[in-house]
This record gives sequence, C-alpha cells and structure tokens, in this order.
Amino acid sequence: MDLIRLLRSLEEFLYELVGWLVFYPRTLWRVLVRPGEVAIYTRREFAKDPEHRFADAISPVLMLILSVVLAHALEMTMRQAPLSVSGPLGKLLFSSEQGLLLTRSAVFCIFALGAALSTLWRQRLPIDRDTLREPFSIQAFLACPFVLLLAVSQAVGVEARGWGAAIGLAAVVWYLWARTRTFVALNDVGYLPAAGFVLVSFLLTSALVLALGFAIVT
Repeated sequence: MDLIRLLRSLEEFLYELVGWLVFYPRTLWRVLVRPGEVAIYTRREFAKDPEHRFADAISPVLMLILSVVLAHALEMTMRQAPLSVSGPLGKLLFSSEQGLLLTRSAVFCIFALGAALSTLWRQRLPIDRDTLREPFSIQAFLACPFVLLLAVSQAVGVEARGWGAAIGLAAVVWYLWARTRTFVALNDVGYLPAAGFVLVSFLLTSALVLALGFAIVT
C-alpha cells in the first residue's frame, strides 16, 4: 500500500511538473504583454471555488516562486561572486544558496505586498486575510517578469555593464507600466493619476527594501 501511495504521489508530481512546462511560459507571456487583462482574470478566478481556480494557468504565488527559482538558477549559471557582508544576519541570509533564494523571495514578496496594501488603502478597504489575498495575488503575477528581467540585467552586467543597466531600467519601466495598467483596469481612475499613485507606492517600497538591505549587510 505504501508503494502504491508513493507511485500515485510521484504520478501527481510528474503531471504537475509537466503542467508547469506548459503553463508557466504561457502565463508569463500573458502577464508580460497584457497585465490589465491578467488582473481582471485573477479577480474573476477568485470568484470561483478554490479547487477550480487557475485551471488554465499557474497560481500567482507559485508563479512567483518559480520565477525566483529561475532567476536564482540564472545567477548560479553565471557564477557570480557572492555579496560581501559583515553582519551576522547578512552572513546567514547571503552566505548560502538557500539563504540567497529565500532572501530574493522575501524581497519580491515585499514589492507585491506593498503594492497590494497601497491598493487596499486607495480603495478604502479593511486589511485582513480575505481582502489582501486578491490584490497580493495580482501583484505576485506582475512581479514575475520583473524578477526575471532584473536577473537577466544582473547576469548581463557581469560582461557588459551598459547593457545590464539598460535591461534593469527596462525592467523598472515595464513594472511601473504593468502596475499602472492593472490599476486602471481594476479602478475607476485615469491613467495619469494611476501612474502617479503607482510611482509613489513603488518608491516607498523600494526605500523600505533598500533600508532593510542596508541594515542586514552592515
């Protein structure tokens, strides 16, 4: 019986893995070129029962985790030098592959969380587990191309810093554009006010991430 359960678990895992190979690139492309439609799709999916959500895509948080893993794999492939840190917490978070992976996941979750919280504040909704789930999931989708583009920027920067900086700038511009399109799609607001709101939210979140990073590495 234990062998049968093991084989069935292996079957489910392999089927899920094959599904990732199909749905991950398709979902990533949809987010990259039509972020507003993906946001509406996500809202529509959350109106369904949990077992029926995202049947034709990868769930947002899993999508973000896979993107972080791919970005980390790219960094390992380029054999980049580890970050030099002096503090004990910094050594714990940056001295191992597991620590780097968890740290990168936490950073981009902070970006998604900051965007979700600012959305709830703008909509004057209470912040709880139920209200936070939908906007956080939408922002997790949007963070996926941002993660990968920044990883490509960092990898290219090892050989050609000019191109690396250009790709990094393109990543930030795309991310701001995608969040703005999403905000306009989900709220009754014009493009310019939405862009201003998104920019302020992004700058505040970036300042928080930089402050935390500086506190950790020193």
